Amino acid sequence: MMSEKKTSGGSAIKKFDGQTLHWLTIEPHTVASGILAQWFEEEYGVKIEITAVPYSEITNHALRDINDGEREFDIFQYWYPMLGTLVEKGTLREISSWWEQKSDELNPQDFIPVFRDTWCVNQNLRYGVPFDGDMHLLFYNKVIFKEYNLLPPRTWDEYLATARTITEAERGNDRYGCGIMAANIPLILVGTYLNRLAGFGGDFIDSRGRPALDSPEALAALEHLIAELPYALPDPTRVAFDEMLGPWLAGRVGMVEFWADLGKISDNPEQSVVANQWGVVPLPKGPAPKGKVSAPLNAGWSLGVSSQAHYPDLALEFLKFSLRPDIMLRICTIQGGLDPVRWSTYELPEFKDRVTEELALAASSAIKSAAVPWPTDPRWEKMQAILNENLYLAVTLIKTPKQALEETQVLWNQILA
Repeated sequence: MMSEKKTSGGSAIKKFDGQTLHWLTIEPHTVASGILAQWFEEEYGVKIEITAVPYSEITNHALRDINDGEREFDIFQYWYPMLGTLVEKGTLREISSWWEQKSDELNPQDFIPVFRDTWCVNQNLRYGVPFDGDMHLLFYNKVIFKEYNLLPPRTWDEYLATARTITEAERGNDRYGCGIMAANIPLILVGTYLNRLAGFGGDFIDSRGRPALDSPEALAALEHLIAELPYALPDPTRVAFDEMLGPWLAGRVGMVEFWADLGKISDNPEQSVVANQWGVVPLPKGPAPKGKVSAPLNAGWSLGVSSQAHYPDLALEFLKFSLRPDIMLRICTIQGGLDPVRWSTYELPEFKDRVTEELALAASSAIKSAAVPWPTDPRWEKMQAILNENLYLAVTLIKTPKQALEETQVLWNQILA
């Protein structure tokens, strides 16, 4: 019976008798979301029905759920750059008071600030909690690097030289110095560009809130990306998440920029020949004086409560459950799990043992050096589409890097005006 169930604190939770939560999540998180739902049911006696959709469709799916009157879901997983859009459209429930009331349990200071605030707060009001602390790191194949007596690159110039060395030496062997994801998808191509833009010391928007794609750093970053393409896995404009994963796991690629969970994936001997043969470091930095080690926050996911939730109190209870340190450790160490959003998770021996101390150090040092998020302004959805289109025209050599960025800058100025 539900009345027999207890929370971790031992308090009765009879008020949730007979309730079922409906959660909209993304297909790449089907495993993690399903396990979290199972753990919640075991502890609370409450079932969670999960609907998983492609990550590129989740924002529109959430908007339709509210705007079309379906009102199926209690919990929305959302891609953090779409926070402003979801708030503007009335999709998410404002939860600032709940966050403050639960601060003793949640321990807000333990959350990495950019995940806690940038991803979840709009105009000083909270609409979500951090869920998956995505960032890009540089993974490298130790076997290939040893063959050519190479060290992991510390700068983007070293990256280019390393990629060239491997690719030219491996002509005809179907092995390449690097893999670059340049598919015509904003989450993919804009993220690949940000890896270099952040390392060169640039940003999308400057400190005054103005477009910054007319900076020397922005141009140099795009020129560098295009110079790298000849030494990458063939046809980078067709390479996204899945197209990168296969060649890396097959040992055909020397370096990849990827999310931190690639370590756990790579160590699965059932699907990987690079198990225990990979290394990882923060992404390279650009030239002085502005070049820096950075953690570009590509992807990145939060959880919010639907503004039309059938069971908002239960949904908030699930959010609190998902943020518990013990739950976070468990979900960050399973195959197909998430990446930490708490500082403390990175320091736990159980986490380091599972993902390797090397990866824990690379991720934590990158995020401490410079976390570089995407904008969350409601106008960003339109802005990223313009940037993605012009980046694609640049990497396919239809436009020069200068043309692509100048035209984007003009259109962004018009939007933000």
